[in-house]
Amino acid sequence: MFVPKLLFAAACLAGLPATAAAQMASFDCARAELPAEKAICSVPALGARDIKMAAYYQVLTSVEPAWSGMAYREFRDNQRELQANWASKIRNVCAEDVACLSEAYDRRIDELTSTIGKSLGLTYGRMCD
Repeated sequence: MFVPKLLFAAACLAGLPATAAAQMASFDCARAELPAEKAICSVPALGARDIKMAAYYQVLTSVEPAWSGMAYREFRDNQRELQANWASKIRNVCAEDVACLSEAYDRRIDELTSTIGKSLGLTYGRMCD
């Protein structure tokens, strides 16, 4: 089934130590312009958090539940809006403050994993009913 493969891939990505990641961040560091982006690219622990967060976000916005339709599109669009707001109003406000960025990423990862647990668990559990 497609979903377990995606969740397995996300779990593998999320568990990678910073030194094992071939990529420094989920975005192209050569194009980093904002102070927060530059900090993420220069501090391996932040880059690892960025990759982990991006993997969870990708799972959350890519996996379609057993039922499909407007509710799912609204859910996905809401997640995209939440992610954009987080990046602009929380992550980018930290600028190059590593402690602030670490805390921002940890909170966002917790939010995403909580949403995955609630949304995907309930949705795919319905298939067994």
